[in-house]
Amino acid sequence: MLAPGLRRIPGSSRTLVPFVLTVLAVAAGIGAWVASSSRPVSTDGPALPAIPASEIRAVAYLEPDPALRADHLRVRALAQGAPARIIATFPYTFTGLHARGAASPAGDRIAVLAVDGTRGSAATLSLVELDGTVRVADGGFDYLSSLAWARDGSKFAVTATAEPGAVRVIEVDPSTLRLSELARFTGAFQVVPLGYSLDGGRLYIVVVDQSGSSLWMARGGVTERVAELSPGRTRDWALSPDGSRVAFVDILSASSRTYIGKTLTIATGAVTALPSGRNQVGAAWQPGNPLPVFGGPGGSLQLEDPNPSAAWVIPHAYAPLGDYVVISTVGAGTDPSSRPEAALWIASPESRELLTDVPAASFVGWVRGE
Repeated sequence: MLAPGLRRIPGSSRTLVPFVLTVLAVAAGIGAWVASSSRPVSTDGPALPAIPASEIRAVAYLEPDPALRADHLRVRALAQGAPARIIATFPYTFTGLHARGAASPAGDRIAVLAVDGTRGSAATLSLVELDGTVRVADGGFDYLSSLAWARDGSKFAVTATAEPGAVRVIEVDPSTLRLSELARFTGAFQVVPLGYSLDGGRLYIVVVDQSGSSLWMARGGVTERVAELSPGRTRDWALSPDGSRVAFVDILSASSRTYIGKTLTIATGAVTALPSGRNQVGAAWQPGNPLPVFGGPGGSLQLEDPNPSAAWVIPHAYAPLGDYVVISTVGAGTDPSSRPEAALWIASPESRELLTDVPAASFVGWVRGE
């Protein structure tokens, strides 16, 4: 199914259609954002080699099959109308606990967390090659853990609950499935491996606890607090491609706007918000663009043809070339706090094509083209 594409409204550095706002207010807000967001952070060494962007031209996603009580991991080339093939299947025991995954930036393998009942409520971690080969890591992991890959795909981080109240951040070598503990946090509501620095030497971790939301760094057996994101709860974190900034959504309970898109510049600790009068949810970075995009009713990324059945979008991730983005479309009047079911699309400024509208389907990442 093809439909009109997307537009970025002011607050982005690449506006796709005209949009009228008070010029001075928008200019002032964007100026503050860019000034605090564009300064890069230094690295401890040379950046890991980048994978040619032209090779990452397929989409991986998980699609439930209620009849089989299983989640199919599918890969589909970017070309319009290309068929999707199943490369792995993960049975689920508990309704609602569907498999979740993240593709390596190298585009050659995918890490998947699935609860099949063999480890109680703990998740099994599988590494899936694009040819369908599946290997399983030894141990139980947090089902809701994020999966943060190094730029070259040489390692990734996941969480596992230790004793009650303690969360371990585990680094996995995808070639050997060797596990090593990088950090441990106690008393946290959420521990979120976010991503690695360009050289792969530092892992950034978001921790949400009674003191609010903070960014931490794990390196060489040392864990240290880097900056405060918010004195309260946050969500929808995304590390910029150069590892210098974090886009996130601040949750303000006592405000007419509950969800506000913000950015943290790691080098300075400065946090700024992009002007918007409505809620923003979901964050993504377009390669080569100094500003993130946010979705939601007040997001900087919106449909060209808003209608009652698909009023706003949640961005997931841009293709490495920056020409396409995978999004979810969300119905009008949907509460952003509900984590709504939504259809998945491949979108560009010109068009969007439906990937799947099966409830609880989820985007996994961009992988090598076929």
